[in-house]
Amino acid sequence: MLFNLIMDNIIENLPKELGYRMGNDPIHIICYADDAVLIADSEENLQTLLSRFDQMAERLNMEISLSKTKSLTISRNHTKCEAELRGTPIEQVPKFSYLGADISAKRELQQEVTSQVMKAARISGCLYNTIWRNKYMSTDCKVRIYKTNVRPVLTYASETRAETAYTQQLLRTIEMKTIRAIHGKTLRDKNPQ
Repeated sequence: MLFNLIMDNIIENLPKELGYRMGNDPIHIICYADDAVLIADSEENLQTLLSRFDQMAERLNMEISLSKTKSLTISRNHTKCEAELRGTPIEQVPKFSYLGADISAKRELQQEVTSQVMKAARISGCLYNTIWRNKYMSTDCKVRIYKTNVRPVLTYASETRAETAYTQQLLRTIEMKTIRAIHGKTLRDKNPQ
């Protein structure tokens, strides 16, 4: 609770106008637990946000981990970001994972969706012998397990990306494979007309 109050204080005092504009609203920070992502539309604005964030954190006896702090630029062409924290350059990375979603400099949508599909497929595979093939469990119960354990992983962060026909096909394929497993069917089984 105390940590949340401290983070709220820091967030409220960061200059919102330095953030990235989405519609009419500037977004300058995204936080979850003790992770924070600073967002700016230029290197200069990012440096200002980072310096202010660090100053406020220091004033409240908190310290930013230099080893965990990274920068990422999202653009069609490689752009060098030379932000620094307390005189130490921040490592620029081509991609990172935040809350289970992969974020890359070039917004590699197919790679992001493939990663989500693979995670969902692993979960579905783990449930195959114990749940999907369990003849003593009702289909309704199996579907509920699918909807609460596999589908959320499959659709995680989907509202933040523009789907293509290819990515929709990837998602549909793993969903249909799982639904067939729940019903004890394979691709070779014919669908009665």
